[in-house]
Amino acid sequence: MMNNIKNGTLQILLFALLLAVYQNLCAQQTAKLTEIEFQSKALNQNRPVYIYTPFEYDERDLVSFDVIYVFDAQNREIYDLVHSALNFIFLQKKFIVVGIASPAYEDSAYYRNSDYLPKPINVSLDSYQTDKPNAENFWKYVKDEIIPFIDKNYRTTHVNYLVGHSLSASFVLDKAITSHDLFKGFISISPNLAYDNNRLADDFLKIDFNQPAEKTFLYLSQSNEPETWSKAWGEAYYRVKNFVDNSDNSGKYDLIIREFPDYDHWSGFLPSITESLNLLYSFIDKNPYILKGNPEEITVKVSVPDKSDEVYITGNQESLGNWDPSAKKLNKISDFEREITLKVKFPIEFKFTKGSWETEGFTNQTTNNGENILINKHETNVVNLKIIGWAK
Repeated sequence: MMNNIKNGTLQILLFALLLAVYQNLCAQQTAKLTEIEFQSKALNQNRPVYIYTPFEYDERDLVSFDVIYVFDAQNREIYDLVHSALNFIFLQKKFIVVGIASPAYEDSAYYRNSDYLPKPINVSLDSYQTDKPNAENFWKYVKDEIIPFIDKNYRTTHVNYLVGHSLSASFVLDKAITSHDLFKGFISISPNLAYDNNRLADDFLKIDFNQPAEKTFLYLSQSNEPETWSKAWGEAYYRVKNFVDNSDNSGKYDLIIREFPDYDHWSGFLPSITESLNLLYSFIDKNPYILKGNPEEITVKVSVPDKSDEVYITGNQESLGNWDPSAKKLNKISDFEREITLKVKFPIEFKFTKGSWETEGFTNQTTNNGENILINKHETNVVNLKIIGWAK
């Protein structure tokens, strides 16, 4: 009986140990969702802002992240679906996802429509549901307040994307036309192109596809609105669709238009966001970071697990070897230290090897998915890393 008690106690201890290990692992792999109250000078309002950071953000404390800004985050279904879907689609790349909410302010009769509707120029203001069109000030809030706040307080690459649905999709599409160089991609789901006597449709038809400085992702979708909503909605959309279908060249825009006629205005968000993020995955894979600014000198210092280890760095520019795994060898400083001094443009994206891709190194800034190390700016010109192990 004593043996049974000992065995039972041992099993309980083992179970408790395994449970503690499991809970610790889970705790290390928990994303964070922070809600802040942002005092906007442009809007003269307190606005809720949601900031999602993946668990890798804390684990990889040198790494920078692209940012996806999602409008209409007062509908948490929209915002939560975006940051959740990203983790199933982008296995080796993670994002900061910022939710920009447009709540109702009953005391001042200020509603969501005010954020996304510009002042009409073609028809009377009396034709619309809001007498407070405020898109110009809302844009100042986004461009001059929210984006700088995120870049200042989080490790970002300064590469941004916009996502919107319905009227906020119209807002996103307008920014794809007028402010394309601030963002690398736009996802516009079920936009209203007919507002102000087809103003947005007309602007789209005048677009210069070669104007962006770099390749730009633009996804536009409709559900059953063109056939079931107002005649003006459908006519404006088909003008844009026919224009795109008959254009020989979309220039620097990677332009996609999709239709989901079996879905309504609300339910169509699900297939649209899933498809658009999958297409964005392919776009990002084919369009690496544009290197900006003047070269800056950095020193990369690496600790190694074995004193016989030879270490090579390879990355996204000539000074990093242009992804040649044996081009840039680090100098041996001591038995367990290697380093190299380089001139680079940011953002830098790189990995370590022993001289071949078969011998890729795993560091304290990578996870089991084997991501690249991506750094936009660093507080000093010295980057300290630790190689934990090698593929071979």
